[in-house]
Amino acid sequence: MEKEIHTYLTIENECVSELVIKRSRFIAHSFSVTYQEMVREKVLKIQSLYPNASHWCYAWRIGYNPPLDFFTDAGEPHGTAGRPILGSILTRNLTNLLVVVTRYFGGKKLGVRGLINAYQQAAEMVLENSGIIEMELLAEFILTVNPTCFQLMVNQLIYFCRGKKYLDLNPNLGEIRFRVPLNRLNKTLDFLELKKKEECLLNWESRNVQ
Repeated sequence: MEKEIHTYLTIENECVSELVIKRSRFIAHSFSVTYQEMVREKVLKIQSLYPNASHWCYAWRIGYNPPLDFFTDAGEPHGTAGRPILGSILTRNLTNLLVVVTRYFGGKKLGVRGLINAYQQAAEMVLENSGIIEMELLAEFILTVNPTCFQLMVNQLIYFCRGKKYLDLNPNLGEIRFRVPLNRLNKTLDFLELKKKEECLLNWESRNVQ
């Protein structure tokens, strides 16, 4: 049985770090990502920033229970680049992030062990600079509200959610989006069922978000 997860660790800031080893430049970038299309966009961005680089090696990890992960050596010898980058992510138990290490070849080969150490050091450096933050896992709900009850529902949700910061309102569509911590999920479902019986709420759907 999978363990219930209410929080996860990820990077606090997106950063860039650089080191030079035997004239080869290793430029590491960290990015916050929550789905795979974001990964593609970030990698393309890096490739456009450094079009003359020798390699763009990267690893990512997304999700919580269980997370998905991926790495690529991008033309470096097998296991020398992407795997050590992913290893740095796994060691910290981070998720929802991408680390890209761009290499400019300096004319001198580093060997298998040298490459592993270089890519790992670059990843470690950028993750250290990015910092780590614990995030609360939230459930998102999209409500379709009876127009006559819209303001009433807003007021009740502000009270229920303990503030406005987790609410997004679209009165023209009669729609409210709001987020609550997963540890309050059962109470939220009971609340929504009650509002539906009272005919303040026409319909609702839910999904988990970061």
